[in-house]
Amino acid sequence: MSAEPPVEEEFSVEKVIDKRVGRNGKTEYLLKWRGYGDDDNTWEPRDNLDCADLIDTFESVRKERGSKPRPGDKRKSVVQEKDKKRPKNEGSGERPRGFERKLDPERIVGATDSSGELMFLIKWKGSDEADLVPAREANTRIPQTVIKFYEERLTWHTSAQDDQDDD
Repeated sequence: MSAEPPVEEEFSVEKVIDKRVGRNGKTEYLLKWRGYGDDDNTWEPRDNLDCADLIDTFESVRKERGSKPRPGDKRKSVVQEKDKKRPKNEGSGERPRGFERKLDPERIVGATDSSGELMFLIKWKGSDEADLVPAREANTRIPQTVIKFYEERLTWHTSAQDDQDDD
């Protein structure tokens, strides 16, 4: 009798949206989660996924379109170049990402370290798209938003709860 852990069934992938290679060299897919909005899409390593049929569908559609790079594939290089000296997106034809979009952040939707660096998924005011932004950049540019994100996820234990646990 084989039983799968119930944690694996908590979230269901609706669609694979994009693909990239993370800093750790592992293939990652941008996932749309069933029952969640686009704001909650996340990049996940292929090793963690159990949706081979959706990945195969995504890969076959991608192959039919040709091997043209997609804007999401360049996200990592845009972030790295931004930290250097080159002006952003000058003559590159790439769509701006993250703070380069000159939009105000609405909220931090989630966080991941699947690329080897802590990244925040930020939903922008006036846009339906969210972008992954390095936490170190968000910490300096929007510290109050980062604090709010962490505060919303804090769990407090009162002394009354501790007393009940001792019974």
